[in-house]
Amino acid sequence: MTVSKDNVARVGEKAAKDGFPRIVIIIILAEFCERFSYSGMKAFLTLYLRSKLDYSDERATEIYHVFSTFVYLFPILGGILADNYLGKFKTILYMMFIYAAGNLLVAVTAIPFLEIPKRLYTVIGLFLITLGTGGIKPCVTAFGGDQFILPDQEKQLALYFSILYFNLCTGSLIAKTVSPILRSEIHCFGDKDCYSLAFGAPGLVVFISIVIFVSARKSYVMKTPEGDMVIRFLKCISLGVKNKIFGGKREDTHWLDTTETKYEKRFIREVKKTLSILMLFMALPMFWALLDQMGSRWTLQATKMDGRLGFITIKPDQLQVFSPICILIFIPLSQKYIYPFLTSRSLLTNPLHKLTLGGVLAALAFVLSGLVEIYIKTTYPVLPEPGFSQLRIYNGNPCSISIQNDQQNIMYTIPSLSHFTNKQMNVKNTTEVRFRFDGSCIETKDEIFSLEDNMAISFFISGNNIERFKENVDKSKSGLPIVRFLLSDNVQPKNITLFNEKRNEVEILLGPGVGTQTEVFNAEYSIRVGDTIVSSGIELNNGGVYNLIMDKVGDKYETNVITITQPNSITMAWLLPQFLIISVAEVLFAVTGNEFAFKESPESMKAVMSAAWLLTEAAGNVIIIIVTRVFTNYKQETQSFIYTGLMCISILLFHVMSSGYKFGPLEEQVGKKERSNSEVKYHQVKEAEECFYR
Repeated sequence: MTVSKDNVARVGEKAAKDGFPRIVIIIILAEFCERFSYSGMKAFLTLYLRSKLDYSDERATEIYHVFSTFVYLFPILGGILADNYLGKFKTILYMMFIYAAGNLLVAVTAIPFLEIPKRLYTVIGLFLITLGTGGIKPCVTAFGGDQFILPDQEKQLALYFSILYFNLCTGSLIAKTVSPILRSEIHCFGDKDCYSLAFGAPGLVVFISIVIFVSARKSYVMKTPEGDMVIRFLKCISLGVKNKIFGGKREDTHWLDTTETKYEKRFIREVKKTLSILMLFMALPMFWALLDQMGSRWTLQATKMDGRLGFITIKPDQLQVFSPICILIFIPLSQKYIYPFLTSRSLLTNPLHKLTLGGVLAALAFVLSGLVEIYIKTTYPVLPEPGFSQLRIYNGNPCSISIQNDQQNIMYTIPSLSHFTNKQMNVKNTTEVRFRFDGSCIETKDEIFSLEDNMAISFFISGNNIERFKENVDKSKSGLPIVRFLLSDNVQPKNITLFNEKRNEVEILLGPGVGTQTEVFNAEYSIRVGDTIVSSGIELNNGGVYNLIMDKVGDKYETNVITITQPNSITMAWLLPQFLIISVAEVLFAVTGNEFAFKESPESMKAVMSAAWLLTEAAGNVIIIIVTRVFTNYKQETQSFIYTGLMCISILLFHVMSSGYKFGPLEEQVGKKERSNSEVKYHQVKEAEECFYR
């Protein structure tokens, strides 16, 4: 492997002066920007797909996990590109531009008034992001390591990986906190949120990372690519399979031994050892299928809950912040106290036990998720059903009116500014229903109402006029409150506004008659005529659907807020136990899995094992896509229990497969000191990569 002599001299000179190559700080800063961008965008991606592109929960979940699948597939291509053709620096640089282009495309597509195929351009933008991050991920950590002179700077190298790990986790933590605020607290282009800013700000940060990264290009140590072990590994297996199929029967010989004509025996033994580990890995993707739903299903679950926790309000996509916090706390605790305590009592005596326990805890987390979903469903609205129509009649008059229908056996008196509801009106296709109305301030008359199957149909009575409209009684996809205004004929809607007291701004300018359903912020409101407050203390909370009736008698305005769908009332605190359990499971599973793969794989096969480990997570996202498709009509809690069952089967299979596994030393002969240094370096690389995509 060739290295620029001038660069080596510069690095050596810096090492002699302060013991730490300062150029590494540039790489750390650039990577912080890239991680901030990725983690922030991914936090609210599912909400954007559902609320702005109008995908169903199932489709939004599916697209999110297709995106995650490619994120963990493309590092294989990125590693091959860097090791065989471009080298790490050029691969990182070119992929940063692709990454930034994808982010910019998604941000522009999120501008609501642009007449462009938003779904298509969003998918293209996401694909560019996965391609870019796939090139960056396998290169940036190792590129920083290339800047050190070994073995003289082993201690500095260890410090670098510790700093990088902390840097990545910090970037992810800040992004998952700040990005949801940019999304929801700022509104632009007439919307109650600003996804274009939420996507655009991380894109700007990527451009900053490019400037930082390129600014020190003359000072980097750049090693010439020499080829990729992943390709050689796959070629060896391919040749062995081909010889097994077409080379005749050789029962006394392992099928890989047939490749001895092209590969040396030592390399073949390493391939055999690696394959034995990969067999165990086949049972592991199911864990990632559960873990990666924190950003999809669990975020959607949080949109149906109340985020107010004491003096703070948690947004649905901010809840993911809890996971990295738990991980950062649990890792040092487990290493210093928990693992030694359990090991001393003959519990968790090897890495495979930890992997098994991690899988069991993940299954437990999904049991809790299913139970919480059952609890949340008690607050879900009753939606129209086939064969029935929901009927609502609103009285916008200053007097009570009576309604009567002999066929449906309905006799009811509707007070002033109130309503009548029947959610189970039997209809077939379109059905006409006759009602008789009577009241002191209206004429007695018969009226025919047209109802539709599987629809919510409402009627607003003001004086002798009746206005028909369709009503959406479901919670908004964004989780915000929805409000509609019903103004009687006595109200002249001139300069009448719904005023947001929290933001101190006008939210809606009221129009005549039946208004449209409009999303508003979760806040306290007043109704103002000019600068005069005519009604105050109106609470509109997340998840609620409201109709506000307004009438005027003389000079006095009368208002009444009717809650059609109850707002979110179950606190998000109920989700914290499942987030805590799966975070502990992640530490047990992800970190331990990397440790096991490193210790047991041959030295020359560690690149292969790293690629295989990433592929298990890609496979986990594929499982989510398949399950979502197969069980698309199943209830959410049922899907949670299905995942629990699949995880239990998977971890049981893994336990059976691993029970006969024999731990042994690496086959290659490595000096004790060299192996120790290699292990330290590898563990720190993998710790950084574990937080890399969280």
